[in-house]
Amino acid sequence: MLKSLIIRIVYLLGRIFSYDRIYWTHQKWNSLYSLWICNFIGSVGINSKVFYPCRLWGGGHNRIMIGNNTTIQGHCILGCWTKYAGDFFLPSIIIGNDCNIGEYCHISAINKITIGDGLLTGRFVYIGDNAHGGMSWEEADIPPAKRKLKTKGEIMIGRNVWIGDKSTILGGVSIGDNVIIGANTVVTHDIPSNTVVGGVLSGRSRGSEVLRRETEPMLLAA
Repeated sequence: MLKSLIIRIVYLLGRIFSYDRIYWTHQKWNSLYSLWICNFIGSVGINSKVFYPCRLWGGGHNRIMIGNNTTIQGHCILGCWTKYAGDFFLPSIIIGNDCNIGEYCHISAINKITIGDGLLTGRFVYIGDNAHGGMSWEEADIPPAKRKLKTKGEIMIGRNVWIGDKSTILGGVSIGDNVIIGANTVVTHDIPSNTVVGGVLSGRSRGSEVLRRETEPMLLAA
């Protein structure tokens, strides 16, 4: 008797709090949250959404520009750093139209990051033009969080680029149009258009493979 009652209660709760109903509520909450947080971003285009939660770090959130029909999924960080460790910067983050940035992604700028139309990323992607300090022994005794932020240059990402899960794009890099970057890839050098890459792309690193379209010759990093 008690077992049947519990099953009945669980069934009724399932009907009241169904997956579709919870999903619908979550989407409505995301829409309200997006309307609120977009007030603190420099420019947000038509039909673009920033889902809950999103962290705006660095004090330069008014220097972030987002195009039309772009979605930034939940748990992302947009860091536009105007001041750090006593240094001042003039950063900007420009995200194009029709982009979809996956959950838990982190974009960090003290210089300039430009993302072209149609970007798609997986989860846990890092795009950052800066680092805590350099590689000198003099900085080794300084806690990393207290080191000066340094940059190797701006990041340029072209149109229709697909970046797989857990990939890292570092400063001073230019990525062409129609590029596919495989999961867990570390990019420290330029990537030409119409290219598929994977591995650690630091110049001519071993183990990295580059494939061009069939109309172009295959390139293999030595």
